[in-house]
Amino acid sequence: MDKIIDIDQNDQFTFKKDYISVIGPRYFQPIADLIEKMLISSDCNTEVSHRENGYAVSIVILLVALLESFISRLYFCRKEEINPGINVPDLIITLFPDYPDQVKLQEVFIVRNSMIHNHIWHIEVAQSSDETEISTQTLQTPKDFKRNVKANFDILINRDTQKTIKLQLNACPTSVNRNDVLLVFEVVWNTLNFMNKKNFSHTPLAGGQISFRNKREKFSDLIEVIRKSRDQTQPN
Repeated sequence: MDKIIDIDQNDQFTFKKDYISVIGPRYFQPIADLIEKMLISSDCNTEVSHRENGYAVSIVILLVALLESFISRLYFCRKEEINPGINVPDLIITLFPDYPDQVKLQEVFIVRNSMIHNHIWHIEVAQSSDETEISTQTLQTPKDFKRNVKANFDILINRDTQKTIKLQLNACPTSVNRNDVLLVFEVVWNTLNFMNKKNFSHTPLAGGQISFRNKREKFSDLIEVIRKSRDQTQPN
């Protein structure tokens, strides 16, 4: 929120504003645009389409960037309480000991890192002769390649399923789909709402109107739009 401050009467300007450069709300419309495109992509019950995967990964990365933007504002407002270099899940717990979703948030960030750095999974894929079933076997994980993965990699991710333990997010970047978008969106928005209720000035979420399918919608309403689409495209 901009703050009007006192100025000298001889100053040439009529007013000055104390401005904090938080880009977060400006992600709302680009994320909505990508969601709209993702939901009209081709569907496949056994394997995520390349088109949907590309949109889903992009949306997840931007959703986490949205959260990080508001975290930067929080860092500015409460910098005396924060140790430099602390990661976001630990920072939130430091400032809000009653935050309920620390493990979920840790999973969101480890999966986001896997996407943005393209952590490599080496997987053997087998398909039935009638092409109705697909099975996978993990041969190597990003940790096996000695990539710079977090120390909690083995705690948060199931090597065999290539998914996180609690949320069941796809940890392999090329498997990410609309269900992962839904789960990440929920965690990010719930976290922002939690922070907003603690202090509106530190995490201002007023507004949030976006254009979606030629109508004005609340940004948060897209969660249910994605859920409905996910439920319609899941295999019976």
